[in-house]
Amino acid sequence: MSRESRDEVDLPLLALLQRGVRWFSEELVERLAAAGVAPITPAHAAVLAHLDPGAPVNVAELARRAGVTRQTMHRAVTQLVDEGLLTSAPGPGFPRSTLIGLTPAGCRRRDVASGILRDLEQELESRLGPGKLTGLRDSLTRAWPR
Repeated sequence: MSRESRDEVDLPLLALLQRGVRWFSEELVERLAAAGVAPITPAHAAVLAHLDPGAPVNVAELARRAGVTRQTMHRAVTQLVDEGLLTSAPGPGFPRSTLIGLTPAGCRRRDVASGILRDLEQELESRLGPGKLTGLRDSLTRAWPR
């Protein structure tokens, strides 16, 4: 094993995980731009990833799904509503309850981003080898259960 390879293996897991997140994020932004789609911030991606068309949810539920605070989610949702990617409508029950949904433009951006992320996962699997991505997903899912 070369010295460089040993140094890579000796990196803290946190550094390796951050490198992976950075690779996904940078590739996503680059490929979205190539597809003519405005970039998505990681916070915006977390919102769009946890919304289903036709099934609006409140900010608290979105925050729970994404594993962030309500304040963080509210800020991202407000930005996406302002960009015309999300709808915000009064919800039932608590007077300040608001239901968040996707606009057609939000669905399109999410669908393009989801396709790119699937392509990136396939690229990662080709780098790792057959079955390794499934094992990585399984390991990460078990390490941090919801």
